[in-house]
Parts: sequence; C-alpha cells; structure tokens
Amino acid sequence: MAGGKGDVRQILQKIRSHESLAGVDLRNLYLTSMDLSDLDLRGANLKGCRLNHGKLDASDLRNADLTDTMLINVSFKKAKLVGAVFRGAIVTGADFSEAKGLNTELIRYLKAKGATGL
Repeated sequence: MAGGKGDVRQILQKIRSHESLAGVDLRNLYLTSMDLSDLDLRGANLKGCRLNHGKLDASDLRNADLTDTMLINVSFKKAKLVGAVFRGAIVTGADFSEAKGLNTELIRYLKAKGATGL
C-alpha cells in the first residue's frame, strides 16, 4: 500500500462509514478479525493480506485480487465474487454460504482448500 499512516487512517474511516473502497490497494496488510461486511471492494488489490477470522458478508468483491491471502475462518456469506481471484489463498474454514458468482472451477478449488458452505 502506497502512502503511510494517513492512507491507513483514511481507509479505516471509509470502512467505518461504509464508503466505497473500489479499487483500493490493501496489499500485505494484516486485517485479522476485521468486519468488512457490506463494503464495495470491487477490483480491490488484497494480495498477501491476512484477514483471518474476519467478515466480508455481503461485500462486493467482484474482480478483486485475493492472491496469496490468508482467509482462515473468514465469512463470505452472500458476498459477490464474480471474477475474484483466489490463487494461492489459504481458505481453511472460510464460509462461502450463499456467495454469488463462483464458477465450478473456483468452487472445486475452494472446497479442496477447506472452504465451507459451497
């Protein structure tokens, strides 16, 4: 993530106020146990993030890049996931109940990696 403390503060404020974070760069951040439910994260770059035990329920993650993320026990209930990339993601115990936009290949991949609700 470019910038520094000011950028982080601005992003945290947007999370609290549920403002759009479409296209945001959150690479390699530790967001463990964060509730990111109902957020617009379309096209967000989440490569390498640690989101363990977090919530992304009903969030819009269309075309988001979740490559190499740690998503252990994360809730994706009712999330929009068309075009989202999970290559190399650790999804053990992640719950994808009622998630939208998952293709057959991605469902197979997520199940093989320990995701639930598929």
